[in-house]
Amino acid sequence: MKNTNRYTLGIMLAGGILCFAFFFRFYPYHLLHREQMLLFIYSAEQIADYLKQPAVLSCLGGDFLTQFFHYNGIGTAIVAILMILLGILTYITCRKWTRDWIAATIATLVFVWESLRFCDINYPLSGTVSLLGGISLFLLADKLKGKWSFTIGSLCGIMLSYWLLGYGMLVFALLTLLSALTRRRNYANACLIVISAISLPPIAANHYLMMPAQAYAYPATNWWGMPDFKNERILGLNTEDYFGNWKKVNELAHDGAQGSSISVCNNLANAMQGKLTERLMNYYQPAALGLFMPINEESTYLSTQLAAEVWFQLGDMTMAEHAAILSMIFSPRNKSARMVQRLAEINLINGDETAARKYLYLLSKTLAYRQWAKERTPGHESNEIKEWLKQKRSFLPQKDTVRLSSTDIVKSLHLLLDTNPANLMARDYLLCFHLLMKDLPSFIKDYHQYYHGTPNRLYAEALLINFYQKHATGNEIKETGMNPAIIQEFNEYNYLYKQYEGNPSALENKFRNTYWFYYQYTQFQ
Repeated sequence: MKNTNRYTLGIMLAGGILCFAFFFRFYPYHLLHREQMLLFIYSAEQIADYLKQPAVLSCLGGDFLTQFFHYNGIGTAIVAILMILLGILTYITCRKWTRDWIAATIATLVFVWESLRFCDINYPLSGTVSLLGGISLFLLADKLKGKWSFTIGSLCGIMLSYWLLGYGMLVFALLTLLSALTRRRNYANACLIVISAISLPPIAANHYLMMPAQAYAYPATNWWGMPDFKNERILGLNTEDYFGNWKKVNELAHDGAQGSSISVCNNLANAMQGKLTERLMNYYQPAALGLFMPINEESTYLSTQLAAEVWFQLGDMTMAEHAAILSMIFSPRNKSARMVQRLAEINLINGDETAARKYLYLLSKTLAYRQWAKERTPGHESNEIKEWLKQKRSFLPQKDTVRLSSTDIVKSLHLLLDTNPANLMARDYLLCFHLLMKDLPSFIKDYHQYYHGTPNRLYAEALLINFYQKHATGNEIKETGMNPAIIQEFNEYNYLYKQYEGNPSALENKFRNTYWFYYQYTQFQ
């Protein structure tokens, strides 16, 4: 018996180490993003909010622990420890009915199952706490020896566990049912347990304004999960964008599959390094979706976060605030710590100190963001923050205009450039937007209005297409000052195009990273 217990404990510890290694090495952004979606405030109002929903103890405990995901390594340690506890408690419980090896097998399966569920970004830590609470409450109730004391204890436990643990009540009910049927032979109690467990969530659903299916699962969001490394990479890109680690963004973007979210992050990183036009054709571009995430009825909290990040860096605080508020609304429980930070910064840049103080006050009541808020409190900013605010305010439009919708990208970029022609990032975003949409007339118009000097390679390639279409003379082309080598390559491109009758495979090897190839062969879907 003792050797088996040691063997099982060894399995759980080994599993915990593997769990820690997996989340620390392969899923670090997963944990950090969870913490950024949650604003855990130390206040009486916050505690009162938890009392208005089921699973009070699970949600409070899970969210309290989630705030520590902000610190590298601590979050993975918390997850590993909770999974170990879950495995050990499952083993101890199963030993009441089965042999050691069967109990160890079940405990291992539960450990793996819950670890996989946690790989889903929407699965809360409170879901794991609910499981632990349900098993722990059963181990307490099972100590009741008398027939009536166990019956009363199990029924009271079901009602109490739903309020404290949510769907952990189902775990408690299942275990007490097994105990009543096998060890205690109390069939009347078993019937009462089944009736109570089935009827309680729908009754609670009416009180808490939930759907019945949601009431049975709360606070868990899914019954199964699997690692999603593509999603982890997108979370990594999104996180590194926010912290301004642009070279790390480039590394993550070029390491895997394509997608509009990945292109948006990569293009933003290139733009912040002044290399948007240089690298635009070197990477997958899903037309304008490679520059801007659309804000519409299909938007999610992640896509609106990316949209807010792009507009914030471009300098359009109105569009950035719109996207940030939507991201806050779409985030789980509407408590995105990252968006509260961003909204505080936006209002500081706009000079709205009253609104900024509101967001900074919320952040000052947290563990992870207290110092961050203190350093940005109006009147107490550091010299670094003051310089940063001065630079960001120089991009602000000096006038407002009516925009038909949040998708009126061109008007927003024109507004930025009319206010500050030195906003080179906005200029390149505008011109690249036209190019990716293959809108050469708009590109030519805005190029002549906002671009001055010798055209870089990307713009020279686009200009050559326009010159070719209108049969321009050699003098017109020479007046642009573009590199003659680009003109020679364009002539070679056209020669090969005619020779191979437009076969893209004959041109792809040498010209796939040119705008000429994109303009002729990219299909919009």
